Amino acid sequence: MVQKTVIANYGYPNLGKTESVKRVYEKLASRIKPADIYILHTPKGPDGDICAILTINNILVGISSLGDYCQEHSDWLDELVNAECTIILAACQNGGKTVKKIESLNPPYRIYWSCNAHLYEAGTFPRVAPKGVLDRFNENWAEEIANLIESWCYA
Repeated sequence: MVQKTVIANYGYPNLGKTESVKRVYEKLASRIKPADIYILHTPKGPDGDICAILTINNILVGISSLGDYCQEHSDWLDELVNAECTIILAACQNGGKTVKKIESLNPPYRIYWSCNAHLYEAGTFPRVAPKGVLDRFNENWAEEIANLIESWCYA
């Protein structure tokens, strides 16, 4: 049986946390039937956030790409918990309301804190990273997290 788990992709702003979480969604969604995808909140525009539930081998996997400074983030996480998702993947910054919300889910969820790879120029704020390298780092992170989630669902 899969243990209830939240994977929180946390860190500084503007380093691709949301984009990386959306890439995990895209990877997992491409590997299952459309009937096994339930979109709770559709992206508003090409860079918009998503909240969805994927059914992978009868395991509910919730994904929320919304980060801090969004009033809806706590509500989206509550929706995933109330839907009885076994695994939840969420983006969040390294402090603030979203971190507190995620920490409040333990128990019953175990929490894994993860950071997509960081490479940024010292002294920049918001952080500035070389785009090509950052994209490759985020793609690798997304592939590894998607594989991890699938390994839990098919264990």
